[in-house]
Amino acid sequence: MIDPICPASDAIFYISTRTPATDAAWRELEAKTVALADAARALTGPMYFRDRTRWMADAQLMIDASVAALAAAKRHDVDALVALNDALYMSCVQCHQHYRPNYGRPPSALASSGQGPVSASASAQASAAASAVPAPTSRAPDLAGIWSFATLTPLERNAEFAEKPTLTDEEALAYEKRTVERTDRDRRDTSSPEADLGGAYNEFWWERGSTLTVVNGRKRTSLIVDPADGKIPALTRAGQQRADARAADRRDHGGDGPENRSLPERCLLFGAGPPMVPGPYNNYVQIFQFPDHVVILNEMIHDARIVPLDGRPHMAPAIRQWLGDSRGRYEGNTLVVDTTNFTDKTNFRGADEQLHLVERFTRAGSGALLYEFTIDNPTAFTKPWSAAIGMTKTDDRIFEYACHEANYAMTGILRGARAQERNNR
Repeated sequence: MIDPICPASDAIFYISTRTPATDAAWRELEAKTVALADAARALTGPMYFRDRTRWMADAQLMIDASVAALAAAKRHDVDALVALNDALYMSCVQCHQHYRPNYGRPPSALASSGQGPVSASASAQASAAASAVPAPTSRAPDLAGIWSFATLTPLERNAEFAEKPTLTDEEALAYEKRTVERTDRDRRDTSSPEADLGGAYNEFWWERGSTLTVVNGRKRTSLIVDPADGKIPALTRAGQQRADARAADRRDHGGDGPENRSLPERCLLFGAGPPMVPGPYNNYVQIFQFPDHVVILNEMIHDARIVPLDGRPHMAPAIRQWLGDSRGRYEGNTLVVDTTNFTDKTNFRGADEQLHLVERFTRAGSGALLYEFTIDNPTAFTKPWSAAIGMTKTDDRIFEYACHEANYAMTGILRGARAQERNNR
């Protein structure tokens, strides 16, 4: 079915950039939509038929989209055809997700229009479809897919393992067991109502992982690999002054207004990087590879970085972004992402707007990916530092992280601050 479906569906995906200019061109488009509709109906025939409920539901999506496309083509209705991109795309993705997990591609029209591989209205569904990733070029390592970086390994090494950067399998198993038991949120603290309430979510909502991260075959006690002590280097004098000023502002003006709250509380940015570090949940990242771009989509707050691979320079220094300005290149089996142009608002672990971040994504075997990053920020840290995280490929899906919606915690915080002010008068 690929032969009739792909050319016909591409005619719809490219409609905004290859709009028919003559009656003959419109007739040609009509013929393609007819072929698409016929192919969609053929999917329900005995030659292709599979399990009834799911197969028929997937086929019906394409039938409905193709019939609507044929009607729009007959009307010469470009807007209607553009609007059908998402429906047609999802009809392909859903079927491939169920029956051809290693095949698929996103709608070219959306990519060519500058919206990236997935339109805004389909981002949640499309991100769940790991199959909708085009095969990388022959010169590039295959990094596409969904990867988990959940782990019990902390960013910095605990005092317990001050002289032990790695553990044996037996040591790791014992540590993992007691850590999982210690952090079990279903064990309620009944010492006081406040302590019990402070437990927040129960264990069902947490996805911290249950094992230490594996780097080069060894289970690590810290994500930081350099310096050797597994600790973040000290801040510079100026860096410490900035950190102290931020802490004082949070203490003295934390309830003044929403802009005084942290970016995570405002549902703007947290945990997704760059750089990426594990959090309490949503520790998934999906990588999409294209000939001249890579898209790095994090489950946490569904941030997506579009990384050009075409050798273009970084943006002008005056242009600053929360996620910085990323540029990528391949070095053998590794994707290297170089990011600059940060703001001082994200201040990762004390970093400032002069942060220079280098990330490396390397295939480390079947179903394994090594993620490394180096922080070089001489105005904030006394020396550079690096971390490494072992990632594993997963068949799980990425779902939209809805944080802004019904974020009543923000209004509650500010109302509480106003009430406290009235009580202090």
